[in-house]
Amino acid sequence: MKNILLISAVSSLSLLAGCSSNSRHYNEVEPLQGPAISENNTRYTSGLSCVSDRIRLSRKVKVTIDQIPDKTGKVNSAEGYKITQGVESMAITALTKIKAIQVVERRNIASFNVESELMEKKRIGDKRRYKLSNGRTINYKPMLSGKIHSADYYITGAVTEVNYNIYSGGKLLNISGLEFGSKTVMMNVAMDLRIVNVHTLEVIDSISLQKQFVGKRTKAGLYRFIDRENVAYDGGSSTDEPIQMGVRSLVERGVAQLVGRLFNVRVNECYDDDIKIR
Repeated sequence: MKNILLISAVSSLSLLAGCSSNSRHYNEVEPLQGPAISENNTRYTSGLSCVSDRIRLSRKVKVTIDQIPDKTGKVNSAEGYKITQGVESMAITALTKIKAIQVVERRNIASFNVESELMEKKRIGDKRRYKLSNGRTINYKPMLSGKIHSADYYITGAVTEVNYNIYSGGKLLNISGLEFGSKTVMMNVAMDLRIVNVHTLEVIDSISLQKQFVGKRTKAGLYRFIDRENVAYDGGSSTDEPIQMGVRSLVERGVAQLVGRLFNVRVNECYDDDIKIR
């Protein structure tokens, strides 16, 4: 009897699959929409504006971002890198929030190099005519020397630590197959940053910061065997502090500290956190 039911079920699925593949009419589906887009700020973003407001300069200082790689070596074969590989982009975004800083690009200049090569070959035009210093008129865009601004400083460094399970604690209770309780686990990530004078390669300042992350688990479950059938009920919740947002927090706090101290700003006054940085 079981075999007959199994064959009937398989046959029904085959018929349904055939109908689906032959159908050419589909109803439009309304996509599920989650929360609206918002600015990706952390609790340390506002401090960048505070540092910016305390810097008084007659001209903008030009700063660029060098490599800030993940040097923790934490890679999972199934999931890939544990830490974001976009720290340089986070640092550029942080720098642009300080009005006294003019960020100059040095990391992604492939498009610039292509444009320059095409201009050198006299292939770039914008339907305008240009008059050269010798009086000659051309219909292609000329290459002008000295148009790229030099940097005064650059910020570099690395993500240097990922430490798992620096703390775990909680209680789980099992009573006649009913398991419930909670558990808390903690890890941390550290980053070392430094600011360097482009012209002399002097390391002006450096900083090492770490951020701890909290994960919480609550559990209520019932597992029993009734007449050799496994009956299971599992309920609970899991909450993890976002690691990549924490990395952005480290970047913003580090950039604020390095740039602020460069101009003798008391950066700690811009934050209400408890960390004491010299």
